[in-house]
Parts: sequence; structure tokens; C-alpha cells
Amino acid sequence: MFTADQDEFHRRRASLLALAYRRTGSAEEAEDIVSEAWLRWVMATDVQNHGALLATVVIRLCADYRKSARTQRVSYVGVLVEEAALWPTSGTEEPAHHVERADELRRGVAWLMETLGPAERAVLVLRGAFEYSYREIAEVLNISEPYCRKLYSRATARLADGRRRFTAAPVEHAELTQRLLAASRGGELKPLETLLVASMAA
Repeated sequence: MFTADQDEFHRRRASLLALAYRRTGSAEEAEDIVSEAWLRWVMATDVQNHGALLATVVIRLCADYRKSARTQRVSYVGVLVEEAALWPTSGTEEPAHHVERADELRRGVAWLMETLGPAERAVLVLRGAFEYSYREIAEVLNISEPYCRKLYSRATARLADGRRRFTAAPVEHAELTQRLLAASRGGELKPLETLLVASMAA
């Protein structure tokens, strides 16, 4: 009889965290999910495929998380940008950790681009991350307020569903990541608005 051991789990921990983060959009929730996966892992017996078991456990826990009421109250984009804005720029943080957080943001933006269409993404970014009113969003994007509300509702539902619908173009991905960081850290919102409008017209 096989009993899962600690070394085997920790060897796969980084990839499990990345999997959980992509599906939940929250570093904190990803940590909690992987911790719960650890509890299930140590009780596992007769495991034939370690990687498959762990991935399945994490995916199921993420699905449970997305179904929870709390998920409906949390804006994925808002969390992304809030965490990015708090990253130190004074050099007090270890470089390796800073790079890791930057990679997390890039993966999160890629997931956003793969899950949402340009209009949904634009409304979600402005509303969820930067707290624009629906009237302000309507003016920026040149659409109606009711349509803004519909797009926001649709975007949050699609993020909760987690199904990938598009392929993130590398250039667009890099530019959106850069504009989000600039807007969150330095308040440079106009370039972000311009990019979002242009993406809708493309």
C-alpha cells in the first residue's frame, strides 16, 4: 500500500499553486486550496498517478470555490491590480519574489484575455479594478449604461465559469499588463482607457 509522502507533495506545490491561482484569481485562495489539497493528499492510499490525483483535487476545490457566494462578491481584476499596486518599488523585497509576483500578474491577465471578450474585459477592468461608475464607463467606451451593466454581469459570470474562449495574443497581453501596472501604481488611466477602447474596435 502506498502512502503519499511530504516530499512528493512539495515537489509539485508550485505548479499546484499556479493551477489554483489561474482558476480562482486570488493568491490567498490558491494558498488555502493547496493547503486543503495537502490534507487530502496525506490521507490518500494506493495512489497510482500522483500528479493526476493532485491536479484533480485542486481543480475540484477550485470549482467549489467558484460556486461559493463569496466568489460573486470578489472582483478578480480588482484583486489583481490591488496586489500589483502594493508591490514594493523601493528594492526592499527580494528580487526573486518580485519576479514571481510579476509572473502571477501576467498569468492573471492572460486568463482574463482568454476568458472575456474585449468589451467585457474593458468594462470589468474599469469597474472592478478602478471603480469607475457605469456612467463614466459608458462615456469612455461610447456605449450605454444599461449595456455596461449587462457586460459587467456577463463578465463576472464568465470568470466564475472559468472556461477559456480565446487565445491571448502576446503583444496585446504584454501591453495590457503594462498599462494595468502603470494605472495602478501611477494613476495613468488615460493610456489604459485608450487601449481598452482600441481593443473593442479591433
